Amino acid sequence: MLKKCTAEDETVLKEYLMKEKEYNTFLLADIAAYGFDNPCQDVWMETNDDVCEGIYLRFYTNLLVYSQNVGLKQTSVEIILRKSPVSVIMGKSSTLKDLGKFLSKEYDCSEKQLFRLRTTKKLRNTVSDVLQAEEKDVDDIFHFLESIPQIRALYTSKEMIRDRIINGDGVHLFMRDGKTIISHGNSTTEAEQTVMIGGVATKEMYRKKGYASCVVSALCNYILSRGKAPCLFAENGLAPFFESLGFESLGGWSTLERK
Repeated sequence: MLKKCTAEDETVLKEYLMKEKEYNTFLLADIAAYGFDNPCQDVWMETNDDVCEGIYLRFYTNLLVYSQNVGLKQTSVEIILRKSPVSVIMGKSSTLKDLGKFLSKEYDCSEKQLFRLRTTKKLRNTVSDVLQAEEKDVDDIFHFLESIPQIRALYTSKEMIRDRIINGDGVHLFMRDGKTIISHGNSTTEAEQTVMIGGVATKEMYRKKGYASCVVSALCNYILSRGKAPCLFAENGLAPFFESLGFESLGGWSTLERK
């Protein structure tokens, strides 16, 4: 049965999501930040004899889904899609496998790997040249991110970067060669026990020199100092890079985008 959730369900939702907290960083963070009465968000729970078997969360036009063992019910997804305009559906690949087939005419599917830092022994120690961004660095960071085709679509607002830095909603770390930013990475979504890393990139002429390794290592140390676990999503081809820094793949993460 599909149940619309209220604050009374928060404990049950959290207990269920914490079983795979790395996969559910977005869900846990959104529930903590926006709750159940904000018009930008709705939360539903799939139940069987009052036992939680799946969770759906609409954040604006994104739908996050999770089920630990049981696949999502097609009828429940249809109900949600009729109620809400959804352009992107995201979740654990095993959870979205059947749903992706069902929605293949309307949505295109892509997949990344979810990584978690397994050991700190492989992190770079030489991170003294990694700088933490301040408000004065916003223009340079935005210009750098705009120059990276693979990630520029995720950083279209200079004001968003400025607000995150000023309000302490996330940290941006970078390296310079003179006045030019040559490598960058930042924390993104943060839950009670996990933090996602994103925006990792190096200017093309400076690649394969270890700069990204230094930035990611510094980000991991920052996250670990706050008592949380560093996690990230990456294309399959980047697995060797992150594994060289002590990350391990937990499995696939799928995104369905409306055609």
